[in-house]
Amino acid sequence: MKKYLSVFCILYSVFSFAQTQPGLVRTVNRPNHPSEQLSGVMLRVRGNHNAVVTDDHGQFALLMQGLEAGQAYALSSVVKSGYELREPEIIGRKQSFSTEVPLEVVMISSQVLMQERMRIEEKARDNVEKRYQERLAELDKALASAKLSNEEYETQLTALEEQYERFEPLLQTMSRYYAVTDFDSRDTLAARINERIEAGDLDEAERLIKAKGNIADREAQLRKLEEQNQRTEQLLAEAQKRLQEQQAEAKRQKEDLAKDCYHLFVIATERFQNDSAELYICKRAELDTTNTEYQFNAGQFLMLYRAKYAEAEKYFQRALRQAELRDGHVANDVATALNDLGVNCLKQGELDKALPYFEQSKDLREQLTGKNSAAVAESFENLGALYARQRDYKQALKMYREALRIFEKELPANDPRLPQARNNLGEAYFQLSQPDEAGKAFKQALDEFIAIYGEKHYQVAIVYNNLAGWAFVTGDLETSEQQFAKAVELFEQTLGEHHPRTKLARKNLTFLRSKKQ
Repeated sequence: MKKYLSVFCILYSVFSFAQTQPGLVRTVNRPNHPSEQLSGVMLRVRGNHNAVVTDDHGQFALLMQGLEAGQAYALSSVVKSGYELREPEIIGRKQSFSTEVPLEVVMISSQVLMQERMRIEEKARDNVEKRYQERLAELDKALASAKLSNEEYETQLTALEEQYERFEPLLQTMSRYYAVTDFDSRDTLAARINERIEAGDLDEAERLIKAKGNIADREAQLRKLEEQNQRTEQLLAEAQKRLQEQQAEAKRQKEDLAKDCYHLFVIATERFQNDSAELYICKRAELDTTNTEYQFNAGQFLMLYRAKYAEAEKYFQRALRQAELRDGHVANDVATALNDLGVNCLKQGELDKALPYFEQSKDLREQLTGKNSAAVAESFENLGALYARQRDYKQALKMYREALRIFEKELPANDPRLPQARNNLGEAYFQLSQPDEAGKAFKQALDEFIAIYGEKHYQVAIVYNNLAGWAFVTGDLETSEQQFAKAVELFEQTLGEHHPRTKLARKNLTFLRSKKQ
């Protein structure tokens, strides 16, 4: 009897610690795609081998063996075919265990995300093109009226074209920011601002933001409130309630100010007001130096759009430190920071410094998302670009092949990363004097870009330009001339006749025609 009693007590002790963390998985609430509870999502907790799947109402209960309320845990994976996390950073992020407070996880359909991003990008490009043409007309008018010398005109025109060219990399970050915006978490005015920017109505968005007050005044008000908070923290216990209220208000104001700084950053960028754009995105990063997203956005803008690599590195290093402090050394934000540091080095030609960053980032992504994730494929793409810069095209080809293999398995057919990967593969084959393989890759990339964007898109023009070069090398001068001409035509339609890509394609066409004579 005593033996059985002892066993029973052991079993009871084990099960008494097996409490559950309730939660819900839902989709992002978008104007044309209302939020819905998501069934069939598999979730895992780090260090726990028990996976759970959401029910028909999107609800789940994670078994927390031996964990007490308030202790930290972290998700190791959240997976559903055709969907991705609104915030990938939730993987590895520390959560506080509670049997009462549900954990909410928000996902978005990959198809919806692609549609929203393409819609937002189209509006943004329209604004950029409009501003580009307006500014170009101003320069032409100034030149005609002798307000600008020919030398001044060429200098300002070159600067304008460089601004146009650098907008595209920034657009990827901007479009995802707005495409995953969850309108469940927005107040009415904030939602209107977001909708106006997504629709390309920058003037109305700016008017709504300014209606809240001058940004500098609001920042000063926030700083004053934070100073009051610091003084309040020194008061006695009876002031605790007041302190908590002020902290909550400061947090709300900080988040609101950060959102509006980002909105104004986007508005300034689409107007080619780079100084203002830099001011707002860096101001946002300094508002909350613990927010890794803010640091990434500032660093990427400085790196891609301003070529201020030393300043960009400061933000990437800060993001890396904060991610490691918050989530440990194995986390998505750590991998992202290492990857961005590698890209920053690559752009400066510091290839030896870039390589270990890329390799560390890839290793972390493999641990976090598995060896066949799109994030790992992007690491292979970056490694391919690095080896291509070193003129090690065999190694570059190996990296590009692996990236494409994963992309083909993980991405929907209409994801533009697929044809981009094929185009990169074609360039590697081209450099390795494998024209048949290069031509095959270029042609498939062309077909896929046209299926995604239609005929009139600058990415289509890029592949036409590559195909023209391929045809030239293979001796088909007639086809080469036709495709160079097509590339010039598309570049002029999509980027303008003064864009650097247009000029290069036109130069290629002129060279070819001179060879035919």
